[in-house]
Amino acid sequence: MDKFNLLSEPWIPVRRASGKRERIAPWQLTEADVPLDIETPRPDFKGALLEFLVGLVQTALPPATSKLWRRQLDPGDAPQPEALSAAFKPLEPHFNLFGERPRFLQDLTLSVAEAGGPSPVAALLMDTPGENAARHNGDFFIKRDHSPDRLCPSCAAAALYALQAYAPSGGVGYRVSLRGGGPLSTLIIGDSLWRTVWSNVLPLEAKGVTPLSAAPHHAAAVFPWAAPTAVSDKKGTEIHAAGRHFLTHYWATPRRVVLEPEEDAHPSACPVCGETGRVFVRRFLARNYGNNYGVGWRHPLTPHREQGPGKEPLTLKGVSEGRGYNHWLGLVYGDAQDEKFPVRPALAVGNFRESLRGAMGGKAARLRAFGWDMDNMKALNWCEEEYPVYDLPPDIPDAPAILADRAGRMVRAADQARRNLLAAAKEALFSDGARNAKAEATLLAGLSMRFWADTKQAFEQRVQEIIACLKNAEYPLEVYETWRGVLLARTGRLFQDTAERGSFPARRLETIYGALNRMKAFNYTGCSKALGLPMDGKGGRQ
Repeated sequence: MDKFNLLSEPWIPVRRASGKRERIAPWQLTEADVPLDIETPRPDFKGALLEFLVGLVQTALPPATSKLWRRQLDPGDAPQPEALSAAFKPLEPHFNLFGERPRFLQDLTLSVAEAGGPSPVAALLMDTPGENAARHNGDFFIKRDHSPDRLCPSCAAAALYALQAYAPSGGVGYRVSLRGGGPLSTLIIGDSLWRTVWSNVLPLEAKGVTPLSAAPHHAAAVFPWAAPTAVSDKKGTEIHAAGRHFLTHYWATPRRVVLEPEEDAHPSACPVCGETGRVFVRRFLARNYGNNYGVGWRHPLTPHREQGPGKEPLTLKGVSEGRGYNHWLGLVYGDAQDEKFPVRPALAVGNFRESLRGAMGGKAARLRAFGWDMDNMKALNWCEEEYPVYDLPPDIPDAPAILADRAGRMVRAADQARRNLLAAAKEALFSDGARNAKAEATLLAGLSMRFWADTKQAFEQRVQEIIACLKNAEYPLEVYETWRGVLLARTGRLFQDTAERGSFPARRLETIYGALNRMKAFNYTGCSKALGLPMDGKGGRQ
């Protein structure tokens, strides 16, 4: 059976500038008919394939300097397909999906006897329910009888990378990913697939990057599957970042997995992507106590939250309620509003933001945040949101800090208004003794999401107004007054849509309008305080 090499086979599904949809090998990233984006039927596969390409280019073709990184961001100066192919060629022996081991992201020594028999391939998918979930009707995303019974090589490779990169807790000894279970990833999204990939590659001189060689004789240090797994069934077997290769971040293997491909007599369609072929993966071997990644790791594509002096930071995770613009500051610029536990953006985001200050033509770039919201082993939801990365003026050295401070006030005011809205809705709808905890939680979560969505456009407009006057020493009180008005009006409308529908007895109406009036008063006071505005609403200097 063919080895199915992931550096030479056309296996990554893309959409080209011409509109053509086909599969390409990684070295085709910069072809004339430009691949614009990855197109997969599963969003976690898309995220995994983007991260795979970023890791591959970071490994094989890292720019030495920020200057070179900026130049090659331009499609006209990007490496040509021949150059990419030549750069990837030495790594090919470590990217075979099938055949003799070592195999890509698969255990070097695991045997059938150790594994105790094969598992169905659907178990590679993080949203496939386990036996317990199926018994208790907890299979929210993929019903047990709808799980795919086979995966084509392309889908199998994407599923394998997604599992190793995002692995949740999976029972005793089934290790989480290097970033913890269900980490949030943040990627800068460009107008072509090359620009997306290169935007998230780090120059070797960038802060936090250790410029170690990825030459073939260092393979075991870069690719964990080139060496036996550090079986972690005993204490003291953790793999800490100190002394380890920086590229391990992209290629970590917490799960011991070996795919078992089969070649059918007749071609058929992959149940996930629809691609027709004869080679499929129906089963895989698995064993617990894989590589157990310890402390010190700072994945270049994942933001984290500090936990205080001497404590290990925690990576951010996916959140089912969505990540509204209240998370934007932390993911893009860093959020120090919580002085004890500030959020730090991913290294790649920080590099992009600072390296291109003043060079984006005044246009905002896009940052995509995505990941699974996990409850231990259970996938609750795939979360995905996009945020702007603004082109801040380079002649104001502390522009990011000024923006974070001034926009941070707007975020705090919005969060205060949101909390007051939820409290008022709860009082109006659930204060009559007939409380339903599940209905209450569902309604309030939906109302919170709607608040962030409904005020997002106005928030981004106000942020652009703040950026336009960053040189001013004073806070932009006129902008803040407009924002306060938006919050007061929108919370009033959302309350009306939520609590005032239908007909109610007079006693209930008293409760509803009492809650509304209190919300209005609390919002005016709370928003004014958060924004530093005078209570008379006339504005003024601070």
